[in-house]
Amino acid sequence: MKRPFSTWSIVFMFLGLVAFAANWMTTEIIEPVVLVGYIFIVLGIIFSFIAFFKREKGVLKIISCVSFFIILLCLVLIEPLMFVYILTWLKNIF
Repeated sequence: MKRPFSTWSIVFMFLGLVAFAANWMTTEIIEPVVLVGYIFIVLGIIFSFIAFFKREKGVLKIISCVSFFIILLCLVLIEPLMFVYILTWLKNIF
C-alpha cells in the first residue's frame, strides 16, 4: 500500500519532535539525537512541500507545514541558544 507524502511528512515531524523532546529531558546536549531530530524535521517539511506540489487531498500537508514553524518557534522560545548551537554545529560538520 502506497502512503501519501502528507502522511510521511506528519510521521517525520512527529519523530523529529520526539527526538528534540528526548534531548530536552536530558541534562546535557546529545549531538546525534539533535542531528537526527533536525534531519527528521527537514524531511518532514520536504515531504510536505512535495505533497503540496502533487496536490494531494486532505489537510495533513497543511498541518505538517504549520507544525514545522511551530516546532521551530517553540525551540527558539524555550531554548534560544539551542537553535544557534544546532546551526553552528551543522556548519562545522558540513
